[in-house]
Amino acid sequence: MVGLFMNFARLTDKALREYDAARAELLLFVSPHPGLRTSPYLRAIDHMENCVSATHRAVLNARALRENKVGRGAPTLTQRQEERLKFLRNAIEHSDEKILGKQKYKNSPIFDKADPYSLRLSNTSMVIGSHVLTYKELVSAMTKCCQTIEKIRGIPTGIPGADFPNAKLRTTVDKTNPGLGQFRSSDYLRELARLVVTHS
Repeated sequence: MVGLFMNFARLTDKALREYDAARAELLLFVSPHPGLRTSPYLRAIDHMENCVSATHRAVLNARALRENKVGRGAPTLTQRQEERLKFLRNAIEHSDEKILGKQKYKNSPIFDKADPYSLRLSNTSMVIGSHVLTYKELVSAMTKCCQTIEKIRGIPTGIPGADFPNAKLRTTVDKTNPGLGQFRSSDYLRELARLVVTHS
């Protein structure tokens, strides 16, 4: 059970970090800036995909713990919350099959021509294909995972602030401003470009 709990705590922490990173990138994307800047939005999508996946896995780990009589008094997701999270996660993970027109599962239809092929982040929700998950639902799932950890540990985890000065949000936002009309490549793309030049 210790290994299962450790994995559950790790996935919950990962989900929170990815959500924090997505939020920071979206704040950077909507902040005033000269020229066209899409990189923060694309990075936000990456982080949000990771967040959804980690949250879904954490929820499954929490269920396994409860089935083993660990953390049974903690709040759980409603069936609807769990289904919407699962459907969105599956749409993200199997989007390549959907783009190719393959339908692996009956309740996972292929994308329509008008559907977004990758995660689209809007003001209150995220969408991929016909699947929608609100940020409120995602945060609720992560909160319930945190409350499950607290229930199992028997003590509150705490939030960043005066009482827990070591608990800090780990997101750093790159605030460099690209010139007008230029794209700012991510560190990954810069490194990839360097490897292409040095290894070709």
